[in-house]
Amino acid sequence: MAKKKNKNSAAKSAPMLAALLGIISIIMIFLPAIAIKDTDTTYSGLQVAFGYTEDTVLGDIVHLEFSFMNLLTYILAIVGTVFTILGILGKGGKFALFIAAVALIVSGIFFFLSVSFCVPNETASGILGALGGDVKEGYSLGVGSIIGGITAILAGLANLFAMFK
Repeated sequence: MAKKKNKNSAAKSAPMLAALLGIISIIMIFLPAIAIKDTDTTYSGLQVAFGYTEDTVLGDIVHLEFSFMNLLTYILAIVGTVFTILGILGKGGKFALFIAAVALIVSGIFFFLSVSFCVPNETASGILGALGGDVKEGYSLGVGSIIGGITAILAGLANLFAMFK
């Protein structure tokens, strides 16, 4: 007898792919999220989300301060990945996949807004603002934000595919 082919094999493997892509987007917290244009200076996702203070001989220099929105980017990626895994395990059904898809797509969009969400040193921002400039104009997206955004959006789309298939 011939074996029956399962037509929904792509729909069943899509959440597995989404979970893998979600984990990759979470790992991007360790890669450069933003970079200073025309230099080799980069700040990782941890530094952008939680702030970065450099200890020098002259004292502490605050480069970046805590950014809730950048932290929310990684929290949404974690939530989306957890709900994807719950959907794979059969807990929550299609609702879990829907929550995962929304969380991952919003996280992916937030990854691309990392420069807008970063909070530079208030003193430097104030001085440059008085002169008519903006500190954030000197920043560009790093490789971690770009890869994280792409993988999170693809993971969300894979969850939507599995949900509607």
